[in-house]
Amino acid sequence: MANFNTHLAVAAVGSGLCATVALAGHAAPPNYLLTLTLAGTIGGILPDIDLDKAIPSRILFNALGAISAFIALFSLSSHYSIVELWIVWLGVYLAVRYGGHRLFQERTKHRGVFHSLLAGGFFMALTAVIFDRVFHEPAALAWLTGLFVMIGFLIHLALDEIYSVDVEGAAIKKSFGTALKLFDYHSWRSSALMAAALVAVAFATPNARDFWETVKPPVLFSFLKERLLPKGQWFSVQPPATTAAIKTAASGGKKTR
Repeated sequence: MANFNTHLAVAAVGSGLCATVALAGHAAPPNYLLTLTLAGTIGGILPDIDLDKAIPSRILFNALGAISAFIALFSLSSHYSIVELWIVWLGVYLAVRYGGHRLFQERTKHRGVFHSLLAGGFFMALTAVIFDRVFHEPAALAWLTGLFVMIGFLIHLALDEIYSVDVEGAAIKKSFGTALKLFDYHSWRSSALMAAALVAVAFATPNARDFWETVKPPVLFSFLKERLLPKGQWFSVQPPATTAAIKTAASGGKKTR
């Protein structure tokens, strides 16, 4: 499989290229492009969270530990002294960072359910919920951020499959087919749990109507046809494409009110 640096670099480049499309199509404001790129980069390392002693796993549980500790801190801030709150914060952090991490590693295996499209869908929906409910971003932008996590996730799975092919030796490694899959074919229990988690998170997701109106195939393909390549000479100034123009092209030239 590809190593951590390869996953990180390719996911960052791929996400940056996709963020360019979002900018050109006015799907996200310019100051949000870094967020989208970071979301895709994080998505590019998420499938390895079940790999023991791996950097993505440590990053995830460090973050979960800190978030859990602050939640406990905020809920108890009026009940205890500062020293007691320090003890609570540190205790919760250590319990999640090391206890939770160890339990997670014991219950999961690498290239299991977290190496599947089912898990990618879960992380996409979860990201949309977080950016909608925690960061209070517009629903369309929250879903777009989730989409970028999914893009990075797919890049990771595709890279692992590519690295399963020995081009020089013209052979296919035993790991081929274990990275990019719909769900964990060897554990129906873990797949069922992930599917249940996806359904539960889906009920909390924001309305996807505006997001879908932006990325649905007719609109997206019309936009790419209009803006993917220069109309005249390369690097000459192009007129800005508006959302209205894109929708007009998608409707076959008919103007929409």
